[in-house]
Amino acid sequence: MINKMNHMKKHILFGGMLLCAAAFTACTEDFTDWASPQSNAQGENEPAYAINFGAGSQANIVMDNATENVQIVSLTSSSDAVSSYKLKSITVNGISISGEIDGNGVYVNAAKLDSIIEATTFDRSATPHAIEVKTEVAARLSSGEAVPAEGVTSATLTPYSNVPEKDPKGYAMLGQWQGWNPSAPTWMTEVEPGVYQAVVTTTDDGDNWFKFYKGSGFDDADFSWDAVALGCAVNGDASSPNLLCWEGDPRFGGFQTPVINGASTWTVTLDMNKLYYKFERLESIYYLIGNPQGWTPNDITCLIYPLGNNQYSYTTKFTNQWDLKFFEVKYANAGDDVWNNVWGGENGSTAASGDLIFGSDAGAIGPNENGGWYTFTIDMNAMKYSWTAIDEPSAEYTNISLIGDFNGWAADVDLTALDKAPHNWYVRAAIPSDGGLKFRANHDWALSWGANFDISESYGGTSTSDNGPNINVPAGTYDFYFNDITGQFAIVAVE
Repeated sequence: MINKMNHMKKHILFGGMLLCAAAFTACTEDFTDWASPQSNAQGENEPAYAINFGAGSQANIVMDNATENVQIVSLTSSSDAVSSYKLKSITVNGISISGEIDGNGVYVNAAKLDSIIEATTFDRSATPHAIEVKTEVAARLSSGEAVPAEGVTSATLTPYSNVPEKDPKGYAMLGQWQGWNPSAPTWMTEVEPGVYQAVVTTTDDGDNWFKFYKGSGFDDADFSWDAVALGCAVNGDASSPNLLCWEGDPRFGGFQTPVINGASTWTVTLDMNKLYYKFERLESIYYLIGNPQGWTPNDITCLIYPLGNNQYSYTTKFTNQWDLKFFEVKYANAGDDVWNNVWGGENGSTAASGDLIFGSDAGAIGPNENGGWYTFTIDMNAMKYSWTAIDEPSAEYTNISLIGDFNGWAADVDLTALDKAPHNWYVRAAIPSDGGLKFRANHDWALSWGANFDISESYGGTSTSDNGPNINVPAGTYDFYFNDITGQFAIVAVE
């Protein structure tokens, strides 16, 4: 038995020396030189180094009673050749965290671990969160040499239990857009248990400050507003999604005032189950103004087609350098005030892409000095625009029309070609009954366009010309827009 153990020790020491030689440098007691770590599952490195990675004695962390530092990983070895360990790295759910080794335990700061888990899950509820822990160490051998090893273990973390109870009277918002007037709060609607939403329109191109408030706070004029308010950790934070904070917050100590950046319409969601909030720019309707359709805002025929995720595009032949601006539909009848509410860029810019500018400082932009065939794209999340050159389309159509259940698939309703925006079409039409319809070319079925489309989710999409499905539209009067190059369409209800 003694001879067998001596033989195993020699084998382990020799393996460590070979790894050091493979790195063309000596392993030292300082562990400053590393061989490539083996990527083995837990326990697979045992035959080579007899090093095992296991859950630490405090791997199931409950923040209510956690110590400052917790043992999240335990290191063991069945070989007396291993004398100590040095930590190379540790990650939790793929995110690096500082740690230290004390004896055979790997320790991390509990508060830092809590912040990582909450920030990556956007969940502050007092429910256990699973953690994957990946640890890389150097094992120092009794000879003074070092060999690398790594392992994956599991842990859990339960955030603080001192969280706000759901208010039976719901939640409201006060903010810059409504003058912080508690007599006219923006009430939120419970869209599912514990989840509330409101649509708000911000008016400042910069920061729009706001807070959430428990509904019960509006019952008593002497109520402590701080006690019923909810906010964020950092004053002026415009992040979305973001963690919710409150008075007496066990992690942050209190709350600050968040902001929404930019003038637009937003859907704000407050999740009181997971204790986070988010705001998303609501899909809007934008029209070009300028050379493609004229500089009169009432003539709104050049709708910029929605792409989803608050991005939009328009494809046609643009005529010259100072070609266009665009505006939101709500300013269509604003008269001269529309010029204080338009979007554009740096005046006269012909850059392939650029930042959007809002308001009276917004300049007219174009693709180049001579124009050409382009797709103009705007990203209202990033506040960017871009121009993409396309080939001149070879197909020309005498007619683009609507046909469908509403007219028994027997007669065509013609769209009008836009003179200044070639290959774009428009018509206002009454649809007397619910049903499907398609766009088709030249009053013939040789070429038609259809799409899977839900008008309750969006007002536009992209159709296909290979016998696409019927576009289902409920009864009503609509403005129809169509681009025969891209197949993009929009169907906007007329109020």
